[in-house]
Amino acid sequence: IAVNADSLATWLLPALVELTTTHPVVVDLRRADEDDTADLLAEGAVLAAVTTRRAPVSGCRSLPLGTMVYEAVAERTFAERWFAGGAATRETLERAPVVDFDRRDDLQTRWLEEHGADPARPPRHYVPASVEFARAITSGMGWGLLPRSQSGDALADGRLVALGGAPARVPLYWQHWNLRSPLVDALTARVRAAASVALDSP
Repeated sequence: IAVNADSLATWLLPALVELTTTHPVVVDLRRADEDDTADLLAEGAVLAAVTTRRAPVSGCRSLPLGTMVYEAVAERTFAERWFAGGAATRETLERAPVVDFDRRDDLQTRWLEEHGADPARPPRHYVPASVEFARAITSGMGWGLLPRSQSGDALADGRLVALGGAPARVPLYWQHWNLRSPLVDALTARVRAAASVALDSP
């Protein structure tokens, strides 16, 4: 199964645990950017994928899972230092350090552009693991976009502050080989059930 890091860290794994407790199957997860997971499906490297690609790969089915919603957040002390008065302006965004997952991660870049800031100007950290990426932000290394499942508690207790602006919305789809298989049906049912709880409605 090809899956993006955020889905694996926040909602997919319990569905796979449930599957392995009821079916004699082992799971081989291939982590890739959500824009690239469908390529692994097209190459025949995986049986199924969580992807941003809506159009089905040849020989596959595509089903909507829902939308991951990301909000720009920063640790409170970091925000007080870099965004005086809580203002995420073009000027402050071009100076404040930002955390990216890796060099393919464009969520923060797009958010900067939407706020009129030059994304080439701020210092950038790269933390290519979902849990550690969230920890880098909550620890004050830089600001970044997190799904509410990773930021909600810290926002509620004041450790994190929201920088405002429209959230980034990433629609996700479940694609799998179009074949008759009770195992694939069981896998699909569990993945869709988990997504229905964790993601915004398709």
